[in-house]
Amino acid sequence: MNQITDAETPKSAWKSLYRVGAAVALTVLVLFLIGIIGTIYQALQPNTTNGWFTQLQNNWLIVLFKLNAGFSGVQPDLLNVLNLLDFVIMALFCTMFLALYVALKSTSRIWSLIATSLPFLGILVFLITRTAGRSTLLIAGLIISAVMLRSKIFSKPTAYVGIVASVLLFFAGDIATAIFFSSNIIAVLIGTGYVLWMIWFNLITRTLCQLSRGISREEAKPEV
Repeated sequence: MNQITDAETPKSAWKSLYRVGAAVALTVLVLFLIGIIGTIYQALQPNTTNGWFTQLQNNWLIVLFKLNAGFSGVQPDLLNVLNLLDFVIMALFCTMFLALYVALKSTSRIWSLIATSLPFLGILVFLITRTAGRSTLLIAGLIISAVMLRSKIFSKPTAYVGIVASVLLFFAGDIATAIFFSSNIIAVLIGTGYVLWMIWFNLITRTLCQLSRGISREEAKPEV
């Protein structure tokens, strides 16, 4: 018989939160996917403007990628404004991390709480400075992925993907971009981390959906 934790039981009072968390993780994935599609489209059609679509594609990580990849017409000032898309992504992270906290608090209550508090703190800093605060999402992703590594609820691949993605995006996207000149190498590292983060969101979506139905990770595995 599979041993299922409180976070996985159908009678859990947090089923609705898991369901919302899964929907939010999927929404973030879609927003990041729009960023990739917009970047590819801009590379193929550099002189075309898309109005509302452009506003949906320019999250701060895409802007960092474009600056390092040498896209024309991309201004560093885009990182120094109160971008509504970035604010929405940060708000979505807050909701997603609440669900992750409930799922992982039995593994490490302190570190799960720290990771969950960072997106909320990031919103406050972002509203005040209009520049800083977004990096808290990357640090929160790293911390919560490390907690996942010790959890029986999330798979090891989910944890490792989250760790690698967060490290690449933080050090290549934030640190390296601030210290070094624009570089294709940095752009590749940011792009790799970006894709891995999308995979991480997908894995989180699947696990939270399973938790909302009271299905353990062992039960979700296909029979051989």
